[in-house]
Amino acid sequence: MDSWIMEMTEELLWVEDIPSAQATLRKLAKDAQADFFAYGNSRPGMETPYWDSTYPAPWMDHYFLNRYQFIDPVVIEAQRSHLPFAWRFLLNRPEGLTPEQKLLFSEAAEYGIRDGFTIPFHTENGCIAAMSFAFRSRAEMEHFATLQPRLKLLALYYHTAIERLLEVALPENDLSPLEQQCLSAVAGGRSLWEISGLLHRTESDVTASLRSARDKLGAATTAQAINQAIAQGLISP
Repeated sequence: MDSWIMEMTEELLWVEDIPSAQATLRKLAKDAQADFFAYGNSRPGMETPYWDSTYPAPWMDHYFLNRYQFIDPVVIEAQRSHLPFAWRFLLNRPEGLTPEQKLLFSEAAEYGIRDGFTIPFHTENGCIAAMSFAFRSRAEMEHFATLQPRLKLLALYYHTAIERLLEVALPENDLSPLEQQCLSAVAGGRSLWEISGLLHRTESDVTASLRSARDKLGAATTAQAINQAIAQGLISP
């Protein structure tokens, strides 16, 4: 077996904690000469999506400050596609990109992120995750074409390890951390738009979490759900 793949199997797949998984991923990605990667995981029950990235920190700050995660064509495609895809595929679509999406790609290029490919992961429990590898130019992307099978396997092993480490067993009738946060935010007078920005979730995710909380608490309205959650000590008054 390839020594790099053997090392990946032994060191990454069965790591005991998330910091070890992150450190091992960085080592293996460096061995493969892949400088930029980003992994996101929005499994149900998590307060906020899990995020791990070696993208330039100033770019990530700018990205989240401008709420680009809600319009990013790469994120949108990963949410609806089960197949790996190159970013240039998105640029060449007949419908094209919106002005905001074109600006996103233009600004990313200023930080050295000009091309890449993404591997999405969709699981039966509703988890949507994705690993992206980014490159400074199309030429660099083409240079890595022969390494794509390795990078896809690295992404799969990391995703498998993170899924195992993030596993949270919740009693069926308990509110998830996300449902608790959404109820607390509504109780505090925040709008759906404000909550989505605060939790880095779409407004439809927030709406679904509130609906699920109502169902679990047997409440007809969100106001009733908030009162019951406070009475049961699930959220603070």
